Amino acid sequence: MNKQYIYLVLTRTGTIFSRVIGLATGKQYTHASIASNEMLTDMYSFCRDHKERPLPANFNHEDIFTEVFGACKTIPSEVYRIPVTDEQIERYHTLIRHFVLNREKYSYDLGALLPMALHIPYKMRNNKFVCSVWVGFMLGKSGIVNDMKKHPSLVEPEDFRSVKGAELIYKGDLKKYRDYIKEVREKKNGKIPVLQTETA
Repeated sequence: MNKQYIYLVLTRTGTIFSRVIGLATGKQYTHASIASNEMLTDMYSFCRDHKERPLPANFNHEDIFTEVFGACKTIPSEVYRIPVTDEQIERYHTLIRHFVLNREKYSYDLGALLPMALHIPYKMRNNKFVCSVWVGFMLGKSGIVNDMKKHPSLVEPEDFRSVKGAELIYKGDLKKYRDYIKEVREKKNGKIPVLQTETA
């Protein structure tokens, strides 16, 4: 029986918003997404609706080659996988379906950016998220990761580097990720090697 995984994708685009967040946090990555298949064709996050402007922003399906990602020449990234059980993956897909069907009820939590920058825990609202807080929410509600080791309102993209069970399988330009996976699958008997991680 093949193992099942959830995939965490850390990125940094060249948008002004991303650069501002990077300057404020001093971190390498400014965005987090989550997917349930290795090729990342079902990748989701809270992000801008249109590549031309940062607002409105909401729960969105993301594609490596369209919208904001598509507008970037390169996308610095790290991709991690976490092994999951049948029950955990079922919970995950149930939650994703909920967000897809109720998208209009949610929005990006602009008010969270200042307390996050100042590392001040804040009261989370059920219908507003920033990308990394939402990914942490998804991991927790799915029963995949129950302890992020910090207040859930302050979870940042690079915190996922040290999540228990997370394995780094790719580091580089996200636009080359799928080609890398295909090449490795052909050359290494179908096994994706786990790379050495860095300290967040």
